[in-house]
Amino acid sequence: MASDNRWGALRHRDFRLLLAGRLTSQLGNSVSVVALAFAVLDTLGSPSALGLVLAAEGVSLAVCLLIGGVVADRFPRRTVMISADVVRFASQGVLAALLIWGHVHLWHFLVLQVVSGAASAVFIPAVGAVQPEVVPKEDLQGANALRGLVIAIAGIVGPSAGGLLLIVLRPGHALALDSLSFLLSALWVSRIKAGDTAGSRGGSVLASLAEGWGEFRSRRWLWTVTAQSAVVRMMGLAPVMVLGPTLYHDGGGAKSWGMVLSGLGLGAFVGGVVSSRLKVRRPLLVAVAGTFTFVPMIWLLAADAPAVAIALAGVLVGVEQSLYWTYWQTTLHRHVPSEVLSRVSSFDWLGAYAFEPIGYALAGPVAAVAGVTPTLVAAGSVVAVGTTAVLLVPEVRNLELDDDSDGTPARTTGVTG
Repeated sequence: MASDNRWGALRHRDFRLLLAGRLTSQLGNSVSVVALAFAVLDTLGSPSALGLVLAAEGVSLAVCLLIGGVVADRFPRRTVMISADVVRFASQGVLAALLIWGHVHLWHFLVLQVVSGAASAVFIPAVGAVQPEVVPKEDLQGANALRGLVIAIAGIVGPSAGGLLLIVLRPGHALALDSLSFLLSALWVSRIKAGDTAGSRGGSVLASLAEGWGEFRSRRWLWTVTAQSAVVRMMGLAPVMVLGPTLYHDGGGAKSWGMVLSGLGLGAFVGGVVSSRLKVRRPLLVAVAGTFTFVPMIWLLAADAPAVAIALAGVLVGVEQSLYWTYWQTTLHRHVPSEVLSRVSSFDWLGAYAFEPIGYALAGPVAAVAGVTPTLVAAGSVVAVGTTAVLLVPEVRNLELDDDSDGTPARTTGVTG
């Protein structure tokens, strides 16, 4: 059913500012996805080194996420977001300067990515929890869809821009643009009026974590979908992001890999438009089942198919990812109380990210032993099996997006539709 209020969130000034900040930083991030990969390969010449660099940020993010959730529930979320953006501006700026000056070593990459990951671990729970504060309940799905569109636009423009920039510029200059994007994001967020109230600081950090964990594990639909996301990120996304640039570094170059990533972004844009219009009865069923779209893309990469074919498969993945994002975030916002939302989100993101660094670190060495093609074929197979397993969970199949939800643990229903 189409929503008549799909663009209603844009009426709210704070949401427009939040959206502008996300667009700015996501554009910079999308450029850096290409730039960082080729900076590592140009400087260190090793897929395993690239895996370690990507893993460094992921490990830092995973380790710090739970504390980030507590911080975002205890301190003003706007202040938390601005502080995190400033730290990321500094860390990416230093890395860009080192690359431009030609004095960069592996440990520089690792340390600065750890700092960036820690800042992201504070930012992610805060931005996820502040959204219900900047739009009313009836505009939440539209707001989440618009955030998905922002990510999609950045995904279309950023990788292609990154690939083109690397034709005429060095990777350090592209990373400098990423650094500036965080500073601009901080300026946008600083103008938001919402998110300036500190939460309760009573009790210890461990007690706050325990409360968040209790809320998280009480919802079977939540922790099972989080587990599925962990499998997809470790066995699907990580091998693609490590082995894909490696293949194209020896073949079609940054431009071809940028085209593949832009295919994902184009699909995400289409999915964002669809999710802004389509209100489904059982959002988790749609989101989880769509994960099967990862498999063709992974297997086409395994078959060393032309970049155009892989990019087209990526379009389908991008559509699914926007649908997943919108329906998943809206479900969290409807069914999890605001006062614990940052902590619950931090457990969700921890589950999603904790195993991804392992995938980054292992992809290169496993491919060196088993071969790129068998590694990617196995990765796609695990994604398919894991997705099937989660669809067997009744709460995932049957949970309905209850418009009258009061934020208590989600109800399940046996009604199909």
